[in-house]
Amino acid sequence: MKTTSYKHRFFFGVCVFPLFGAILAPAQAGEPLKPWPADVAAGIPAPWKAQYHPDIAAHTQFNLIKQGDKTVLQADADMAYGTLIHPFSKSTVLKTLSWEWQMLTQPTKANLQTKAGDDAGAKLCAFIQIDERKLGIGTRLALAAARTVSGERLPAATLCYVWGTPGERVGQVFDNPFTERVKNIVVRDTATSSELIAENRDLQADARKAFGAELPEGPVMFTGIALGADSDNTKSKAKALFGKVSVQ
Repeated sequence: MKTTSYKHRFFFGVCVFPLFGAILAPAQAGEPLKPWPADVAAGIPAPWKAQYHPDIAAHTQFNLIKQGDKTVLQADADMAYGTLIHPFSKSTVLKTLSWEWQMLTQPTKANLQTKAGDDAGAKLCAFIQIDERKLGIGTRLALAAARTVSGERLPAATLCYVWGTPGERVGQVFDNPFTERVKNIVVRDTATSSELIAENRDLQADARKAFGAELPEGPVMFTGIALGADSDNTKSKAKALFGKVSVQ
């Protein structure tokens, strides 16, 4: 269960991605994301990779399917947890994040502001490079220990765009209930949608809104992107579609 440990939720939940280069590597501008292939049989392209929580046996299933003539990614969670992560080879400056998504099934009784209800029917996250010297000593020590144990380059700051749950409003920004190192921004608040909806976000502005005091001067840099759906805490189901995802 991801509710059993603050440390597990922070370091092995949405924040885990493979070690693809130092967090302080030179900035690159607009490293592209691998698109979904036209032929779904080709499978999800690298470096997209599924990551799971070590304490949760049921995994969100990620599969490419056709919606008309368009290839989309389906995230299907049955009392499950998982994220699909696209790490960057080097820290990169991003201005915008654009994507298409569709909510098919919201987790029952989800509430992203409580531990018991922390299930996102659809989310898209960006890993932010921050000035870790501005973090408290306890957070820095915990992060260093987790990086050593896991062998993963764990981000110290994650910004997630979420499809909100009842009671949350579009534009609302709040901490993940397990850790302030993950900030949620509500982008949609309807129960479901009948079609793919296009989004476009100013990553620079959103990152500064969420983590402003911790960010170094100059353009904000990012180390990866993730998307997913989960339903393990509410013991329910979640299903979402993701169309084109791109950065600039």
